[in-house]
Amino acid sequence: MKLRGVFIALFLVPLVWGAITLLRAGAAHGIPVCPGLQLDSEGEDQPGPMGPDSTCALGYSTHGGDSTGTATYDQVKYGQKVKRGEFLGQGLLYTLYGTAGMTATVIATRKRAHGR
Repeated sequence: MKLRGVFIALFLVPLVWGAITLLRAGAAHGIPVCPGLQLDSEGEDQPGPMGPDSTCALGYSTHGGDSTGTATYDQVKYGQKVKRGEFLGQGLLYTLYGTAGMTATVIATRKRAHGR
């Protein structure tokens, strides 16, 4: 019976990780968040939520002070959508794997009644 508990615990880890990943997918929506330095239409640092006229400097050169990669509002929003899809797929996979493994373990190790 102890072995059954070990196997259930091993499948519990991917089940919990899947649930966490599904929660991350649910949180990856709404106003896009700039992962770098957010700039307004004038090229000045802009705090707060990213707006349609904002640009996101993804990389920044400390030598010249120029951005080495930028993304528009729509590009950041699209990246957020792709990330949400990845989280959703991974979360479903881990959740299904953990659930199937736990179910198979319980079924395979249950005590069978012997009718006599």
